[in-house]
Amino acid sequence: MTTDWLAWHRDYEDPSSQLSRRLVVVRRRVGESLDALGADARRVLSLCAGTGGDLLPELAARPRLSPETLLVEANAELVDAARAAAASAALDHVRVRCADAGRLASFADVLPVDLLLLCGIFGNLSGRDIQRTVSAAPGMLRRGALVVWTRGRFEGEDLRPTVRRWFVDTGFDEVAYDGEPESYGVGVARWAGPGPGGREVPERLFTFVR
Repeated sequence: MTTDWLAWHRDYEDPSSQLSRRLVVVRRRVGESLDALGADARRVLSLCAGTGGDLLPELAARPRLSPETLLVEANAELVDAARAAAASAALDHVRVRCADAGRLASFADVLPVDLLLLCGIFGNLSGRDIQRTVSAAPGMLRRGALVVWTRGRFEGEDLRPTVRRWFVDTGFDEVAYDGEPESYGVGVARWAGPGPGGREVPERLFTFVR
């Protein structure tokens, strides 16, 4: 069954919802990442960006930073909402592209980046696709780049510890992690290896299974 992404995003309007609570944490981690990078935040990429609610407010709160920013989202209505939000905040350095974020061709022109958002993605993928995306991430990043990612705990399945381990095994340093007692996980990882990380990025990173 295909997910109704517009209905899914409406949960953000309920301050008591898990998605709304997770958004608060993601925004805090995104803001901290932008502050840590400072002027080194030259390029930012958000995949499956939705309306940009996790990134755009944090960019707007830091007018001295103007990194070249690309949001990639497949749903046309969410793209329109993100574009309107960017325009309202006068974020002229932000582009929103209606495209399949699982395909390298949708964002290859902005690589490598200094901040990569992989939020709202891993919960919709097979474990194999999550691992492939994590393993390929160094090829998308400059040295010292940060990745903000999310993954929820589902009934009978908690891949959050595994995802954390995959990042570390790939060569990332874990900067922060927010999880229990919540059923979501929000992680921040730093790529300390050479950039781009000497890894080929596959033409297809992931495909949603939900």
